[in-house]
Amino acid sequence: MNDEKLLIGEEFIKRKILTKKDVNIVLNYQTEHSELKFGEIVDVLDMCDKEDLLDVLSSNLNVKSAIIDRNLSINPLNFLPSDIIITYRALPFEKDGNTILVAFANPQDTKTVEYVRELIKKEGYDIEVYITLYTTIMAHIEKIKNSKLVRMCFSDTNSDPEIKDEDIDNTIIENIKKEVKKQRK
Repeated sequence: MNDEKLLIGEEFIKRKILTKKDVNIVLNYQTEHSELKFGEIVDVLDMCDKEDLLDVLSSNLNVKSAIIDRNLSINPLNFLPSDIIITYRALPFEKDGNTILVAFANPQDTKTVEYVRELIKKEGYDIEVYITLYTTIMAHIEKIKNSKLVRMCFSDTNSDPEIKDEDIDNTIIENIKKEVKKQRK
């Protein structure tokens, strides 16, 4: 197994956030689903307090963390195209003066972070990098995929999309939960 995976699991155990059994469940699931990070699986399975999860990830990755509300104070589509948000899991979530706060599902991917930084720089802004919960990013991506604004993304409107709870499809997250429940039995 990868040292990084063992280290993060050990950190959760050391802080008494997860048990060894929990860590093994996550690692076993991850061997079949290598596209998901350790913290993403912990988040989806709701294995610990969200703030504890972000605290471990933030200190492990040396990046700020943010718990992001369901309703953002800015429209992320005003700063990044929908396909970039969806593909790179990069979510602009707040504006602070001339700086856009952008949460990434994987801020370790320096190529993605720098690409997003350049796109936002072209709009005249700096960025501050954060990590947030995988489930939060995925919920906002589903909002963006389902919003009327995306379907009209080349229009000149700057209004926020009208998004209802029933528009959000959480099938990815539900599938992960079902698969891990089968493994636990």
